[in-house]
Amino acid sequence: MQGCVCRVFGYIKPWKPQLRICEFDTYKAIYCGLCKQLSHSYGPFARLTLSYDFTFLALLDMALGDESPQFKTENCLYNPLKKKPCCVSCQSLHYSASVAMLIYYYKILDNIQDERYPQKLLYRLALPFARRARKKAAAEYPKLDRRIGEQMKDQAALEQNNCDSVDRASEPTANCLAFLFEELSQEEGERRVLSRLGYLLGRWVYLCDALDDIGEDIAKKRYNPFVLRSGAPNGLPLDRLREEAVFSLNLTMGEIVKSFDLLRLRRYEGILSNVINLGLKATVQTLASGPEAEKDTGV
Repeated sequence: MQGCVCRVFGYIKPWKPQLRICEFDTYKAIYCGLCKQLSHSYGPFARLTLSYDFTFLALLDMALGDESPQFKTENCLYNPLKKKPCCVSCQSLHYSASVAMLIYYYKILDNIQDERYPQKLLYRLALPFARRARKKAAAEYPKLDRRIGEQMKDQAALEQNNCDSVDRASEPTANCLAFLFEELSQEEGERRVLSRLGYLLGRWVYLCDALDDIGEDIAKKRYNPFVLRSGAPNGLPLDRLREEAVFSLNLTMGEIVKSFDLLRLRRYEGILSNVINLGLKATVQTLASGPEAEKDTGV
């Protein structure tokens, strides 16, 4: 696996079969709104950074805020003949889009360092765009940029030293999301809850990525904390490694639920509760089944 602070994930998503139709339509409208916000704020190529994780960040911010998001029917770039509901540009979408671009920039730097040609060349071609987007986002959110950069360096150091502690290896990603979530509120008590929730979700995302990549990391002899933690020269059997990863993820999910329940949401509680209580579990079950499993169980 590669530096997780800089990965563009898609693990934090709802469990579609248990969403009401109106909730699913709202979620899709916010997803589409974020796509448009990325393009509006950072150019059309920024749409490539769109993911469920950034949609969750925007949705949570909207759920905590005083102002209700607005929606309207608009054309879609990928389906121009059919209009669909879309969330109108707002601060929540702008914040999430800016976070996406900051993380994308550091992801590009990480990939340039870790990948081989010809993949390395493709990332070098994308670097000028990523650098311009990061400069714009960092001008508005300098603390975010600084914090993400610091955690990226910490992540790289842990992996270069072959850290065999899952807790330590997941710390930079956990700290990064803790800060991103904390910034969603100005109220001290709520900030503490959000920081804890972000920390746990960051840890969960890191562990999901490690679980997702176990087979490939073993084959390519790449860093993976679960493999190193096993202590065996070639790691434990793949099924055993996945079982241990799922155990760690289940413990983390239990703490995530406890933190989430402390939040006082003004709206979208049904969607967010679906993500936390059902979506995370469904993601882990899919990842534990390996690459041969169907990946269409989410949205």
